[in-house]
Amino acid sequence: MNSAYSKMKSYYLKTILFFFTLLVAGSTCSSQNLSAYSDYRGYLQAFDNGMFRQLEYLPVKSYKFGQSSVAYIDNKNDFKIYYKGKTYDQLNAADFSYFVTDHLIAYKVGSVLYVFDSGEKKTLSYYNSIMTVNDSILAYYDDSKSELYAYYKGRTILLEESLLDKPRSMKAGSNVLAWVNQSGFFNVLYHGRMQMLDNIPPVEYAAGQDILAFVDDYDRYFHLFYKGDKARVESFAPDSFKVGFGIMAYVDHLGNFRVFENGSTRRLLSDRPDFFYVKGNVIVYSYNRMFNIYYKGEVKTLENYSPSDFQLGNDGLAWIDESGRLKLFDKGNIHTASFELIRKYNLTGNVLKYESGVNTVSVFYKGRNY
Repeated sequence: MNSAYSKMKSYYLKTILFFFTLLVAGSTCSSQNLSAYSDYRGYLQAFDNGMFRQLEYLPVKSYKFGQSSVAYIDNKNDFKIYYKGKTYDQLNAADFSYFVTDHLIAYKVGSVLYVFDSGEKKTLSYYNSIMTVNDSILAYYDDSKSELYAYYKGRTILLEESLLDKPRSMKAGSNVLAWVNQSGFFNVLYHGRMQMLDNIPPVEYAAGQDILAFVDDYDRYFHLFYKGDKARVESFAPDSFKVGFGIMAYVDHLGNFRVFENGSTRRLLSDRPDFFYVKGNVIVYSYNRMFNIYYKGEVKTLENYSPSDFQLGNDGLAWIDESGRLKLFDKGNIHTASFELIRKYNLTGNVLKYESGVNTVSVFYKGRNY
């Protein structure tokens, strides 16, 4: 009886382990680990979660990709989208333009605006002249209706109607949309809710994820709209500022280099950096030629010089060092992706694609080369 019980227990444990493995595998497959390239024949290849897939058997005319999809115009001038292992035919690419973000693909045929979202094609406007798209949010003006709309999380939101003219400016972050309307009112859309921030246009503004920074044109105060709340950061306009995923780096009016994260500000330097860039959760800067990264509250010096060739990702940084090696900072860890001479490379999400030698494409992903 004990033997039968042990066998039954072992069976159930294996069954639970099997379904747990399937669950993890399914979770991994739905994650966004994608890259694309044209091989030496011109055929379009995709690297998708550790596997290479040939998307076309003839040279393509153009392609673009984000973290979740590859959009391309094939040899017959047809526009197609590869998403989660499947290719979706869209339409013929005549009088055509397209824009690819990590979650949305917007494209236009003449004045007709479409969006591809989670495997579904939607027509947004038949008469569109201006639009902006970034990650999960798309804003567009419908010229036939004189109305301003946003597309966010699968639904269309009417922002303003009966307009006499188009918005003066629009900027989209990952989940924040800001715009100055025809009357000069400065507005924000966040999580589907609209709010007026000022009745005059800002001097400057930048939108990210959960964050919007701007300088007003009345007192020249520096403000933040952060997770639905508005606050004054400084009483003087900064020299420069850049935003990412809930973070911001800026040089204040006294020349201090500061970072805003998790609702508070800290000073990184009492002097101006040589340069700084922000993308996603990453802040990269150079000071006295030292190459540094700020990631999740910590500063790490990557090199004792400033490389001329580097790319930021949402959670990482790729660069060519002085010896010509391709290096990667990925979620706190530093890897040497290649010791060979690199012709070009691309960091998208967690996937680092690079070309070495003649028509040799490799991918560095999760600590190993493919």
